[in-house]
Amino acid sequence: MHTLFIDTHYKDVVIVLFKDAILLDKCILKDVKSTSIETMPTIISLLNNNNLKPVDINKIAVCIGPGSFTGTRIGVTIAKTMAYSLNIPIVTLTSIDLKGLNISNKAYVSVLENNGAFVAQYDKKIIGDIKYLKNSEYIEFKNNNEVVENIDMDYDRLINYINSLKEEKVHDVNPIYVKSIEALK
Repeated sequence: MHTLFIDTHYKDVVIVLFKDAILLDKCILKDVKSTSIETMPTIISLLNNNNLKPVDINKIAVCIGPGSFTGTRIGVTIAKTMAYSLNIPIVTLTSIDLKGLNISNKAYVSVLENNGAFVAQYDKKIIGDIKYLKNSEYIEFKNNNEVVENIDMDYDRLINYINSLKEEKVHDVNPIYVKSIEALK
């Protein structure tokens, strides 16, 4: 079974291919200027490098944000289109989950954004709501709480988490993002 993971929630495009529960291949494009131009060719290249075609994918996992307005929409749209057209399951996880699943104790996890950060408490799952804090609010919050910002991805934990998720109806999958005008309120 091949699982394709797509993450375009911020400046990097992360495409990961798993076979069963083992990392097969990955491609991480740093500081992508045009997610819409880079993502699909990266997916095709990753599949080609592993002698696979889109029809060989059995499940799609996608990061739905929170994150950049455009980046998140592009990743979610590609994932939904592939899942629908290939008639395969789709599962979703948040950018908070991506960081949180790599920590071993209860903590606040943040996903940095251009004008602030998304923050949620995490202990094997998101506890409470994801909050958006402007830069000044985030700095104050970080000074008063234990916050995990940067953490390396553990791909074994990622695929185990993906495999534990419930399949969603493809048309119900939607991105989580804050439009810059909302962030300024």
